[in-house]
Amino acid sequence: MSSHRSRIPRRSAGRLAGTMALTAALCAPGALSAQEPGPAPAPSASLSLEDAVALARSNNPDFLAQQNDRRTARAASRAARADFLPSARVSNTFGYTAEGERRYGSVAIAANQPSIYSSSYNLGFSYSLDGAKLAQPSIARAQERATEHRIQGAGADLASQVSQQYLSVLQAQEEVAQAEREVSRTEEHRRLAQARLDVGAGTPLDVRRAEVQKGQAEVRLLQARNTLANNTLGLGQLMGVDLQPGAQLTSRFEVFQPEWSAESLIEQAVGNNPGLRAARSQAGAARTGIRAAQSSYFPTLSLNVGWDGSVFRAGDIDPLVEEGIQGAQVRLNSCLQSNRLAELLGTPATDCGQFAFTPEAIRSQVRDQNSGYPFNYDRQPMSASLTVSLPLFTGLSRQQRVEEARVQAEDAEYQVRARENRMRVEVSTALRNLQTAFETVQLQDQVIRTATEELRLAQERFRFGAAGSVEVTDAQINLSQAEQARIDAVYNFHKSLAALEALVGQPLR
Repeated sequence: MSSHRSRIPRRSAGRLAGTMALTAALCAPGALSAQEPGPAPAPSASLSLEDAVALARSNNPDFLAQQNDRRTARAASRAARADFLPSARVSNTFGYTAEGERRYGSVAIAANQPSIYSSSYNLGFSYSLDGAKLAQPSIARAQERATEHRIQGAGADLASQVSQQYLSVLQAQEEVAQAEREVSRTEEHRRLAQARLDVGAGTPLDVRRAEVQKGQAEVRLLQARNTLANNTLGLGQLMGVDLQPGAQLTSRFEVFQPEWSAESLIEQAVGNNPGLRAARSQAGAARTGIRAAQSSYFPTLSLNVGWDGSVFRAGDIDPLVEEGIQGAQVRLNSCLQSNRLAELLGTPATDCGQFAFTPEAIRSQVRDQNSGYPFNYDRQPMSASLTVSLPLFTGLSRQQRVEEARVQAEDAEYQVRARENRMRVEVSTALRNLQTAFETVQLQDQVIRTATEELRLAQERFRFGAAGSVEVTDAQINLSQAEQARIDAVYNFHKSLAALEALVGQPLR
C-alpha cells in the first residue's frame, strides 16, 4: 500500500462471482450467522466496494424511503397535467317520503298524500381554468427535479458512508494483523528469555517482563478483533443486510501522490456535487412559486354542463285514483254547467262526452303513470352555464403571498451561494488533508524501517547478553506504535480521498 502511483487501481476480481456468492450466503438459512465450532470454518462471502454500494442502494431502508418521494413527485406532476382535462360526475339518488299531509311552512299543499318512492340521476361535466392551474405543471416539474436531485444526493451520501465504513473495516483488519504480529514478536522474545534463563544466562525478571508484554499484546489483539467485528456489523447495517465479521472484503487501494489543483477540483465540485445540485433545483422550484402566487391576479373561467332526470312511484295508488276521479268529476260537472248557461244564452253547447270517465279507466291511467320506477326517468332539458370571475379586491392577501414567495426564492438563492462558498472551503481543506496524509505515510514508512532495525539490533544484543529485556521491550513498543501510526496514516489518506470524491461528486481514482 506504500507504492506511489498517479492513480488508484481498485481490484475487484471475481466481482460477479462475489456478488452471487454474497447473495446466496444472505438467502441461505442460517447464512452469515455464528457457526458452531468445527474442524473448518464456513466459507465467507467476498464483497467489493462496488458490491457494497450496490447492496446499500437496494436494501438501505432510509435510502429506500427517500426514493419513495420520487413516486409522489411524479404523481403530482401527472396530476398537474391531468388537471387541464374536464371533470365528469354521475350520480343516482333513491328517496322515500312517508304518507301524510304535505306542507310548505304553515301552508298545507296536499292532504292525505300516499308514500312516494323517488329515483333521479344527474350527469354533469365541469371545467375551470385559472392562473394557479396554468402555473401548476411548471411548479410540479420543478418539484420533481428537486426531488430527483435530492434522491441523487442521498444516494451519494449513502455511497460515501459505505466507502468510509468499508475503509474502516479494512483498517480494522490491518490493525488485527498488526496486533497478531505483535503477539508473535512478544512470544518469540518470551521464548528467547526463557531459553536464556534455562541455560543460566538470563534472569526470571526478563521472563516475567516478556510475559507481561505478551499479555498486553494479546489484550490489544482482542480489542482489535472486537473493533473489526463492530465495524463489519456497521457496514452491514448501512448495506441493509446481516453482514457478519467473516465476510471477505476484496477491494484494495494504493497510496499515491495527489497532483490535483484546488481550483480544478472546486470547479468540478461546483458543477457535480449532488447536494449543491439539489439546492439549485430547490431554488428553481422556489422561483416557480413566485409565478404561482402571481397567478391569483388572473381571472377564473368555469363551465358546467348537466343532464337530469327523475321518476316517482306512489306506495299506494288508491288516494291518487280517488283524486283522479274527483278531478274528472269536477271537469264533467263544469262542462255540464257551461252547457246549461250556453242553452240560456243561445250559444253552441260543448260535447261533454270527452269528459266522461269510469273509475276503472282512471285507475288504469294512474297505474300506468305510476310504473317505470326506478329507471324509467323523465328527462329534463340540458343545462349549461359559463362563469367568468375576476377578483378585484381581496385585502392585501395576494400581495402578501407574492412577497412571501419572493422571499423564499431569495432565501433559496442565498442558500445556494452559501453552499458554494462552503464547498470551496471544504474541497480545499480536503485536498490539504489528503496531501498531508500522503506525506505522513512517507514519513511513517521511514519510521517503521528505523524501528524495525532498532528491534533487530536490540534482539541481537539481548541474544548475546549485551542488553537487557528492557531494551528489547522498548524497541518492540516503538515498532508497534510505528506500525499502528502507519496504518492510521494510510487509512486517513484513503478516507480523505473518499471525502474529497464525495465533495467533487465523481470518482478521482
